[in-house]
Amino acid sequence: MRRWPVAAALIAVTLFLVVATQTRQGGWNDASRLAMVEAIAEHGHLWVDGTQMSRYTGDVARIDGKFYSDKPPALAFAAVPVYAAEKALGITFRGNLPRAYYWTTLLTIGVSTVAGLAVLAWFLPRIAPDPRWQAATILAVGLGTLNTAYSVTFSNHPPSATALLVAFLLLWHWRRFGGGLASITGSALAIGFAALTDHGAAFYMPAFLLYVARPDARPRGAANDTARSHGGADGASSEPRRAVAVLVFAVVSGAAVVAYAAYAIALSGSPLPLPLQPRLFDYPGSYFADRGHLAGSALPHASLGDFARYVAFCLFGYRGLFTLTPLALFIVWGVGRVAVSPTHPHRVEARLALVPTIVLVAYYLVTSSDPGGNAYGVRWFCLFIPMLYVFLADTYALLRRRFTRTLFWVAYALSIPLALVGAMDPWLDPTRWGTGFAWVIVLRAHGWL
Repeated sequence: MRRWPVAAALIAVTLFLVVATQTRQGGWNDASRLAMVEAIAEHGHLWVDGTQMSRYTGDVARIDGKFYSDKPPALAFAAVPVYAAEKALGITFRGNLPRAYYWTTLLTIGVSTVAGLAVLAWFLPRIAPDPRWQAATILAVGLGTLNTAYSVTFSNHPPSATALLVAFLLLWHWRRFGGGLASITGSALAIGFAALTDHGAAFYMPAFLLYVARPDARPRGAANDTARSHGGADGASSEPRRAVAVLVFAVVSGAAVVAYAAYAIALSGSPLPLPLQPRLFDYPGSYFADRGHLAGSALPHASLGDFARYVAFCLFGYRGLFTLTPLALFIVWGVGRVAVSPTHPHRVEARLALVPTIVLVAYYLVTSSDPGGNAYGVRWFCLFIPMLYVFLADTYALLRRRFTRTLFWVAYALSIPLALVGAMDPWLDPTRWGTGFAWVIVLRAHGWL
């Protein structure tokens, strides 16, 4: 069967990004990163004092009397060449903020999003041979998730999620479909970039390394048969080959962690990420002087009941994951079913995706009381969504009844407009617009309700 549906899906996502990418900063999150980009490209240093974009953010740490973006640095570093080229053309944040914001975002966030979906399109035929399912998966990820809303802003969430997805797919390709050390190296680089863009990606590093090191539990013949059917040899079938792969993955991904620690030490004297150092936010006017506002650095819940209400809010509340992305409820269920199956061919990979995700979500829920400030949905969940959606076709195959399959497609269809509404204004402050589901507030703010 021809793969034109896949090409059409990629084109649809690309056109959406070209049309929908924002022309203004949405909040502290993106402005903080762009202030760092501006400081490096225009002034040649890391502190953001005096930059145009620093006027729009409170996501800054004070070190030796100067203010620095408190965000992981990789995304800002990646955008510096883009903004430097814009500056050479006379486009700057101070001189023409809408144009500078649009092109910096499109050429950094948009391009990386499409590149990640292209890698997904390259991999999917190995586990979902029907091009219609490949296209459905690409459309679901590109147009029907929380990542959709943030892919039109200068947010770290889409590129970190894309990098984690690529790392996951390359490891899967290495182990099951004859990928070589290039797959291992690419995976390690990708997860390293993800961790330097979103701290949560570091939770996946030990699991990914264990996946590389773990001997294949399947009979050797079964492993080789699977690999031969796709033109290669099983990546983990040779002990020496696996040992080399473990070393390469550990060294390359570990180098990213060491580099980040060195960056933090150079700025603050501590290897801890800046947001995990409350002392850096103890200055007049700092929102984060209250440790409860620093996710990951405190235990803010007063009681078990308070924690339970917060969990329910993050998952099913007016901005909850499953409220805004109903298809994700099916996906999480499906990945869980695959993971616990003793016979499913993708069970190991489902466990690889699911177990660290559960740990990460638990960590965020336990250590936070504010799910991402003014944001459409709980944006921390963006990191793992594309990776879980790789199992979309597997999830559908587990649904045996017509009724549940109909519900699946209803959830699929609803998730796309809900995500597109979020892309209209992902950082909206809801204060002026009353109460209701997040999508209702956005539509009300834009005069649609």
